[in-house]
Amino acid sequence: MSARESDKSILNIRRLENKIIEYTDPDNYQILWIANGIENITVDLETIPFYQNTILFLTPGRVVKLRFLSEPPIGWILCFSRDFFKNQDLEGLNIKNADIFHAYNDIPRIVLSPKIADRVHSIAEMIAEFAGSEIPNKEVAISALLRALLVYCDSKCNMKPAYNSNRQDVNFVSLFKFHVSRNFLKFHRVSQYAEIMNVSPKYLNQIVKRVLGVTAKSVIQEQLIIQAARDLKFSNESIKEIAFKLGFVEPEHFSHFFKKETGRSPNMFRNR
Repeated sequence: MSARESDKSILNIRRLENKIIEYTDPDNYQILWIANGIENITVDLETIPFYQNTILFLTPGRVVKLRFLSEPPIGWILCFSRDFFKNQDLEGLNIKNADIFHAYNDIPRIVLSPKIADRVHSIAEMIAEFAGSEIPNKEVAISALLRALLVYCDSKCNMKPAYNSNRQDVNFVSLFKFHVSRNFLKFHRVSQYAEIMNVSPKYLNQIVKRVLGVTAKSVIQEQLIIQAARDLKFSNESIKEIAFKLGFVEPEHFSHFFKKETGRSPNMFRNR
């Protein structure tokens, strides 16, 4: 089941319903807050045990699958565009660089205390009220409420940069990930991105390793895996077609790569 098309507004908020079973949103950031009613959550390739009052911060393109319990779920899904997120005053917050630090096996998440969960529910109610209104300058109020939520998420979530990274390094890695997001369908080698960025492959890998704790190659592979997972779940393309689209010369190479990285063949992943 595909996510509902964005209405192009600055923010789309809706209550969680058990009709939403599996979806992806390629264009928007999401804050998924679930009070209860969920057995577990799968994001891309990671199944996350559910605890009451969990918040997940998801960057665009994540494949989300919710396994519901018998009772109706309670929670919210807040979706907002890349531009809206980038225009928020988030200086000094790690979550500002969510695109950098968010990997498919490292989902920014927190578990709220019951008292804080009530406050988050109130914030969501207020955002929904403003988003559905015709109040002049409602964007100002929505931004303030969203920032309050992001500040709390930033202080409590598991997303942290490497201790020895600096602003210059973070900006460099941000540019690298931007190039990867634009070119991963045709460029799979670190040397190709090093050439684009006018540095040596060794230097590129050193900075990425310093900031993220992983190699530059793993960043490229992560993007391929995320796109492959999305296509396998939400497109009617054959595995052969997906392999060619992702830049693999032979479908067998793609199948081997996918199974090596995920532990499952493309067919097993598609049909699970």
